[in-house]
Amino acid sequence: MGMEPLIETVDTFIVDIPLRRPHVMSFGAPDEVNFVLVRVRARGGIVGWGEAATFQGPTWSEESAETIQVVIDRYLAPLLKGRNALLYNPLMEELEHRFRGNHFAKAAVEMALMDVAGRYLGQPLHVLLGGAFRMKLDLSWSLASGSVETDIAEARDMMARGHRIFKIKMGAGPAEKDVAKLALLRRELGPEVGLRADVNQGWDRRSALRALRELEESRPDFLEQPLPKWDLAGLADLRHKSAIPLMADESLSDAHSALEIVRAGAADIISYKLTKLGGLARSLAVYRLADGAGLGAYIGCMIETSLGTAAYLHFGAVLPRLEYGCELFGPLLLKGDIATKAVAFADGQVLVPEGPGLGIEVDEAEVERYRRR
Repeated sequence: MGMEPLIETVDTFIVDIPLRRPHVMSFGAPDEVNFVLVRVRARGGIVGWGEAATFQGPTWSEESAETIQVVIDRYLAPLLKGRNALLYNPLMEELEHRFRGNHFAKAAVEMALMDVAGRYLGQPLHVLLGGAFRMKLDLSWSLASGSVETDIAEARDMMARGHRIFKIKMGAGPAEKDVAKLALLRRELGPEVGLRADVNQGWDRRSALRALRELEESRPDFLEQPLPKWDLAGLADLRHKSAIPLMADESLSDAHSALEIVRAGAADIISYKLTKLGGLARSLAVYRLADGAGLGAYIGCMIETSLGTAAYLHFGAVLPRLEYGCELFGPLLLKGDIATKAVAFADGQVLVPEGPGLGIEVDEAEVERYRRR
């Protein structure tokens, strides 16, 4: 095995990759995803990569590709030089104490460190994390083209390829239209398909309560983040009146907010995103807390490339329970990728990579192609 993998350089790249179609959400309709890629070179020529994905600046959260890059370059990277990448947990804890927030930036760095560690040890990340419960995750496809006719055609096309779970985005227009759209999808796609709805904080308490009654008729698997992230009391009230399980996404940002959600009884299910929680180790800590409180698990996405998707897949592999599957469709929705070989999809599932570290080889020519000038 030789010398320990001391970190020599940490480089960042902003990469902009267009989407195959716009992705309409309550806060906007991005037609590209803005990534920060982190490349860590360690002694012995080992290279690890990490990634954070954002949409059109600080829209989904307070971080943007530009802030993530500057935080890593100026503050996080200098503390990593000369350190042992195998000590990724102590290193990340040190960064956590030194610098506030900036979870996306920290998650991208942790991902690269774990990739180095896995490559040094010659093992996939799921092995480093204690072993996989599953090597395939059920995939939910988001219907968010902005046109219900397009959504129905897209869903039928995906069903022909084995997909059975669809999530629709709500909250961009009137709640009544959203409710009617879900009812139409249920009629058109049939009773066997799993339907979910994500409002991305787009409603207030009154519209949510009104919509809830009618949404129940379409039998969605869950309703995700109907209210603003701060309104846990409203979510708890809604949850007690709802036959549909409620999922918290934006309301969850760390272990403290997870504890508040549990205490308030504000959700039935948690949506895990590695970047919003500050990385894999922190996501696992939140999972243990929420799972212990009886909350279900789902893995969200920020439309990652195969690289970021792989990290999420290793996380999903090592969870004892993952009742609601994942939405790790990023590589299918992006026009380009930065991997020499993309993450594999088959029969409505996405497969966990098998190679060392994240199990993804980054194509630096593609990074260069999409790199922001």
